[in-house]
Amino acid sequence: MNKPRILIIEDNADTRRFLEAMLNKDFETITAENAVIGIDFARNRAPDLILLDIMLPILSGFDACSLLKKGEKTKHIPVIFLSAKNSVPDITQGLTHGADDYIPKPFDYKELVARIRARLRKSADNVAQPITIGELRIDPASREVVFAGKKASLTLTEFDILRCLAAKAGSVVSRDEILKEVWRDQSEKTSDRTIDVHIRALRRKIPALTKHVISIYGVGYKYEK
Repeated sequence: MNKPRILIIEDNADTRRFLEAMLNKDFETITAENAVIGIDFARNRAPDLILLDIMLPILSGFDACSLLKKGEKTKHIPVIFLSAKNSVPDITQGLTHGADDYIPKPFDYKELVARIRARLRKSADNVAQPITIGELRIDPASREVVFAGKKASLTLTEFDILRCLAAKAGSVVSRDEILKEVWRDQSEKTSDRTIDVHIRALRRKIPALTKHVISIYGVGYKYEK
C-alpha cells in the first residue's frame, strides 16, 4: 500500500531536513525550499497534503496558499500552515487564506503527525448522498458545493462545516458538535473561535449564505432553509 505523499514547503534547511527525516517513517515526502517550486510540485506531483511555512522567499506562504486554493489541480489538497508566526491575528489570517489547519512552531511531533492523519482521513471520506436544500447542493463524493447554479470553491474545512450544518438544517448545531464533527480527534486542541473564521469565509465566498447560516449567540450555528 502506497504511503500518503506530503509536500513540505520550508525555506529553513535544518527544519526541512528534520521534517523530511521524521515524516519519512510514515509518509512519502517531497520538499521545496520556496513557494514557487512548491506550487509547481503541488500541481505536478499530486501530494496528499501540504505543510506550508509562512515566511518564505519570493512568495509568502499566505499568497501561496491562496494560489493553491484557487487552482483546479490543487484546491482540494489539505494545507497545514507550520509557522513561527503564532499570534491570533496570524492564525486568523492563515485560515482566511484558505488553510485547513495551523500549527505554531515550535511544535510537538506527535501532534503534527496526528493532525496530518486527521486531515488525510477527512480527505479520504467519501460518504453519504448529496445534500440539497433549496438552491444549495453539496456532493460529499466530489466535495463540490453549488449554490443557485454557481459552483463555490471552498477549502476542505469550509466544506466540512457547511456539510455539518446543512445535514442538520433547521436545527441548532453547537460549537462543540461542529468541532467534534469537523476536527474529530483534534477538537479539544482547536479553538471554537476558529469556526467563526471559517463561517466568515463561507459567507464571503457565497454571500447568500448570510441569510441561511445563522449565528445562535452563545451556542453555535443553524442552517435556515
